[in-house]
Amino acid sequence: MKNHYYVFACAILTMGLMSCSGNETKNTEETTVQEEKPVEMVDAVSIWDGISVREEPNSEGKWVSSISLGEKIKLTGHTAVDSSEKNREYVEIRLGDDKQGWVVSDFVEEGTAVTALKDVQVYKRPDLLTKTDNSFKPMDVMALIDTRDEWVEVKGKSQGETWFWSGWVKRTDLSDNEVDIAVAVYAQKAFEIEDEEKRSNAIQEIIENESFISSQFMVDLKNELNKLQTQGDELIDEPIEEVDSVEVDEEVENPEEAISE
Repeated sequence: MKNHYYVFACAILTMGLMSCSGNETKNTEETTVQEEKPVEMVDAVSIWDGISVREEPNSEGKWVSSISLGEKIKLTGHTAVDSSEKNREYVEIRLGDDKQGWVVSDFVEEGTAVTALKDVQVYKRPDLLTKTDNSFKPMDVMALIDTRDEWVEVKGKSQGETWFWSGWVKRTDLSDNEVDIAVAVYAQKAFEIEDEEKRSNAIQEIIENESFISSQFMVDLKNELNKLQTQGDELIDEPIEEVDSVEVDEEVENPEEAISE
């Protein structure tokens, strides 16, 4: 009888061990097949014009494309540091045409693009008592980072400045309309042209572009164009002083020879 109890006990113990072993195998298999969750894309914007996008996170990487000031992009969440460039940080981005590449992190900012409708005062915090010496000019393009009631936190480079400013401004002083942003970018480039005739032609081209008709900057551009054209007319209509006729010595055939004498 004792032998029967012994055999029965061994059978129960064996079944229990097999059950535990099966569970362990199952758990191991479940852990193995777990896949890494994909990184969620984040909206971002370029806050510098003509930034190079490269296949690899360094300045020697193959050139993929370039991004414009105010252009919408996506951050993939991947970052890298190039130790050969003083530990410069790169971020991976995705463009509107689904191309991917790496850019220097300084030149892109998480958020959406906005442009200044007029001179915009910058504050340290969302409080009128924290005024700074900085302000953005009309048509400056920047990234909108955060919102607090009627205030927004922005970061961008003002025209004529060498680096970025960041701070808080009033939301009503900005536009997030993509037409206004595009006109602001093209207008900045036009204003930088030194030759007045070429500058006038560049502004005229923006004004005549049907895609830009709805922009709030159209009046400003037309005023600037009229101003340039008026200045040109004044130069043309400027009276010319009469010059007394001077008898020319017939022996002097070459003016350069006359000067040397």
